[in-house]
Amino acid sequence: MPINQNALSKAASHKLADAYKSGDPDAIEQAWSGFYEAMSADLADQFEQAQRSNDSVVLAQRGFRQLTGDETTYYQHIIDALKSPNPVQAFASIPDTAMPQTVIDDVLKNLTETHPLLAAINLTSTGYLTRWILNDNTKQQAAWGNLTDAITKEITSAFKVVDIKQGKLTAFACIERGMLDLGPVFLDGYVRSCLGEALANGLEYGAVLGKGAAGEPVGLARDIHEGVDINSTNGYPLKTAVAVTDLTPASYGALVAPLCKNEKGVNKSLDIRNGGSLALICNNSDYLVKVMPATTLATNDGRYVGDLFPVPTQVLISNALEDGQAILALLDEYGMFVGGTRGIEFSDDFKFLDDQRAFKIVEYAAGIAYDNTSAELLDISKLDPAYVTVQVKGTVTTKASA
Repeated sequence: MPINQNALSKAASHKLADAYKSGDPDAIEQAWSGFYEAMSADLADQFEQAQRSNDSVVLAQRGFRQLTGDETTYYQHIIDALKSPNPVQAFASIPDTAMPQTVIDDVLKNLTETHPLLAAINLTSTGYLTRWILNDNTKQQAAWGNLTDAITKEITSAFKVVDIKQGKLTAFACIERGMLDLGPVFLDGYVRSCLGEALANGLEYGAVLGKGAAGEPVGLARDIHEGVDINSTNGYPLKTAVAVTDLTPASYGALVAPLCKNEKGVNKSLDIRNGGSLALICNNSDYLVKVMPATTLATNDGRYVGDLFPVPTQVLISNALEDGQAILALLDEYGMFVGGTRGIEFSDDFKFLDDQRAFKIVEYAAGIAYDNTSAELLDISKLDPAYVTVQVKGTVTTKASA
């Protein structure tokens, strides 16, 4: 389970998310500085309180794990290196600098529990994955014939191979030297919290708006149709946003229909009536001001029923999106691959305070959708609230008859 954050840590996390959204390196560095200060103080206080109880159950309830032998050894090497007079040389002498895969698996598990968007996409822990093989949904038709006839057609499934160039996601963290005395369990909790926030903010932005350049994943909002021009700096262009003014059955059906065929015009093998992985992604403000009023109706007994769509749809929040932006997507057609970590490294990128040591956590990830029909970018800035439509048969001539 993830470690619960106090109010200050949560506020610092929100500032970090806003910094990632801005894309400003200085703002991100500043936000990280505030985040690690709030997080280290928060976690140290929680850990010391739990430790005083001398109860492993209390530690576990607060999110601090019982470590495996490999994890304990790894973190002890890191602690010894951070304490040493020459951290760079000490880090270089660590026998195995790769972070145990069990740590990454636990971080990803926590992410899917606390971030519904990341749970809905195919978030997969991998090694240094370079290619993704997927079914292309191309129809193959069998040939009818007598039982004794020779086989006249070979039935094969069409596959598409997508090359994946993994990008690097780096989180910087500082820790007071005195906190290193709290041991491997505390350092594990601190590292998982820092890495979790870095991945949560970085992966969510990447899955939604990532440019596909400069190491970023390719986001759902990007135009990836076959033959699209890809800029070396700005990556894939944004899709052309579809203006949405209402979510009535006719309008919503027209929005969902393009997702049901691939780029070759072949119907996908899904039953859209059950919704499946169909999701509408927007930010918190737009959900409250636009989406919620457009999908909420009052019942005869005075109750409100919300998130009503003509086709079953899950609403997911991502504050990476700007006001007025939304994405309609089949999320099981998006793959996000996380793996190939370099683990913890000592960083010389900061001027150190006397009682602090900085380290960085480097993780590799990549993400892309099946094809351009996996998602649509929507403009919901003029989305109207839902109304109960009454059809009158005949002619209304007076207010009383109306």
